[in-house]
Amino acid sequence: MKILWVVSFPLPAVAYLLNMEKIPFGGWVTTMLSQLKTVDAFELSVAMKAPVEKRKHTKIDGIDYYLLPQSSKDRFDVCQEDVDWVLEDVSPDLLHAEGTETAYAYRMLKTWQGNNIVSMQGILNGYEPYEYGHLPVAEYIATFKGQAALMSVALLANKLLFFKKRVTKEMRSIRLAKNILGRTTWDRAHSYAINPRANYHTCYRVLRDPFYQKQWDIQKIERHTIFVGNAAQPRKGAHIVMRAVAQLVDEYPDIQVFVAGEKPQRTSWREWKKVIGYPAYFRRLIEDLGIEQRVVFLGVLQAEEMAQKMCQAHVCVLSSIIENSPNTLGEAMIMGVPAISSYVGGAPDMATDAKEALFYRDDDPQLLAYRIKQVFDDDALALHLSANASRRAHKTHDRDENLQRMIDIYQTVLRGK
Repeated sequence: MKILWVVSFPLPAVAYLLNMEKIPFGGWVTTMLSQLKTVDAFELSVAMKAPVEKRKHTKIDGIDYYLLPQSSKDRFDVCQEDVDWVLEDVSPDLLHAEGTETAYAYRMLKTWQGNNIVSMQGILNGYEPYEYGHLPVAEYIATFKGQAALMSVALLANKLLFFKKRVTKEMRSIRLAKNILGRTTWDRAHSYAINPRANYHTCYRVLRDPFYQKQWDIQKIERHTIFVGNAAQPRKGAHIVMRAVAQLVDEYPDIQVFVAGEKPQRTSWREWKKVIGYPAYFRRLIEDLGIEQRVVFLGVLQAEEMAQKMCQAHVCVLSSIIENSPNTLGEAMIMGVPAISSYVGGAPDMATDAKEALFYRDDDPQLLAYRIKQVFDDDALALHLSANASRRAHKTHDRDENLQRMIDIYQTVLRGK
């Protein structure tokens, strides 16, 4: 049984071919592929959009990898000739597209007339109304409030010029899906709204290795510290966290927030977004709130580094304005890190409020501040959340169960030819 995975970024296994560091994203893909390759019935190939000048093919540990150059006209696409080359060379029994957000995925699905399954990551059509992260961009532009106005113009331009095109391509990709692989009520609802004829299959994510190997210990944490997994875009909601932290400074003078990701300060002229985009707004917000000394940017973290830093935190906050199933929430839960999450998208399918996590309304910094205070003040609550979350996440993200579920799905799809 020949299965071709379509992935929109270079996997760590081929990073050395590109002279680049391993990308700390898509851990689910790498982990599942490493498990699937142990199944004798499967012949695995992976086609990746990559920053290469010429297409490449290599075989590593039994998996065929195809690296396709990004299109010069659209960095989210590749050339049709390269797509034809891969499909002819592999001639798969099943094409598995991981994600629907790129023109590349659409091109693959449109070209391949055989059986397919499309795995839901985020769904841009569901994200679109929340892309500004509840920031009042129209008001900022109308009143021309300095940095906020510049950010708003940049966000508006990005949405109109780039994001809208990706939304359209994604909708077409989902409509081409014969089978959809998801894991939350939210992604099932949104994929059904676009393509009600596709067969829906459920398979939960397997996480990266370090998160199965570490466990949060309340005796070893840094008290009054908060871990935030992403602050790169408005819809990640990190600005809501900053407003919540500002409310807590007087009560907890030692409070600190550790943010995974690069500092929003510009270091070269190419980083224009840090001058007029959301990073510039985020930096100014931190300054205006007077919490510059409370916020530490950790840079891009590999899995081991992220697991270590999360385990040191008193609490992990998932602040997204919209999300399907945030891997950071699953990673925090499986290690037993007390988690506070916005009640959005598929997050409510991952945990029960006051049992495995604490939820808050995504645009309510006052409620978020109170939720953080609850964990800071009550070790019994923190331990209660920790134990329950770890128990549930170990079941949800059980590697053997999810591998078997994926095998069963593949067999069901292929029998339905």
